[in-house]
Amino acid sequence: MKTPTVAAIIILCTTLATQGAEKVIIDTDPGVDDAIAVIFAFHSSELEILGFTTIFGNVETELATLNTLRLVEMSGKNIPVAEGAVKPVYMKKLPPPDFVHGKDGFGNVNLPPPKGAPIDQSAAEFIVDTVKAHPGEVTLVVLGPMTNIALALALEPDLPSYVKAVVPMGGVLEVMGNVSPVASANILGDPHAADIVLGTDWNVTLVPGDTTRQVRITDAFLERIRQSGGPDGRFLYDISLFYRDYYRTVGATDGFYAHDPTAMAFVVDPSLFRTEARAVRVVTDGMAIGEVIAAAERHYSQPGPWYDLPKANVTMEVDGQGVLDLLEKTIVSR
Repeated sequence: MKTPTVAAIIILCTTLATQGAEKVIIDTDPGVDDAIAVIFAFHSSELEILGFTTIFGNVETELATLNTLRLVEMSGKNIPVAEGAVKPVYMKKLPPPDFVHGKDGFGNVNLPPPKGAPIDQSAAEFIVDTVKAHPGEVTLVVLGPMTNIALALALEPDLPSYVKAVVPMGGVLEVMGNVSPVASANILGDPHAADIVLGTDWNVTLVPGDTTRQVRITDAFLERIRQSGGPDGRFLYDISLFYRDYYRTVGATDGFYAHDPTAMAFVVDPSLFRTEARAVRVVTDGMAIGEVIAAAERHYSQPGPWYDLPKANVTMEVDGQGVLDLLEKTIVSR
């Protein structure tokens, strides 16, 4: 009997490590909090990242693609990146909030260009082909506007039958929006796409700002990952300073909200959250454009305009410290 080679052992260990892991496609617009979520995902043994798709939002789509390629190269992994839509389905695109994330999306640390390039497929095509190759196994984690997911639905109307779950981050229910009194950036970035995705009959769980604002990354957290998280921890510390300083200008005196990392944490450990099934629609015009309306059962259980609409899950409560502990433990793990 032959002794297995080192390469064979590595392949075997990698295969065993990914068995049982949640297969995900991450749709992202990096963005500081996206970078934290992505690096957390890279370190998590609970996730198998099949690919990234990029979208406008925190930065323009082209820069989102470059930043995602940078993150992939930093990880040392070989994961495809598919470039996505450059504008919303119908409305005019919002300008990128460079005063929040910096002109480079990474707090103005000005990294060198990535060596790689996106694949030839569009984001929507990549999503459709990948979920069809793994029917019922792939979760779509949506960290920016939902345009790519809506386009994938248009490309393949049977997409819901192939997708295991969809986890978008965005919207506000009771807290104040960050781009209007009633809207968050990810939803107002493409409200028509959000209405399509959240109104489709499939396993979708929305993680709104009401949840993510209960999870705050503090200066002490950043210092710990800088000291114990190796190159990734130091990178996250460096890019977060600009983001943290923006939050200080709007009244958050100790750190910043962990928006995208909280959504990624839901995929890894949903036991940290309480969800409710709601009929969800998104306002697509007027002064309330981008508002997420999550109807309680009494509004859709009897005949009327909300009757028999598809239900989405919405996170209503979160163990904020539990999420922070999960993020820190995972990011500093080796």
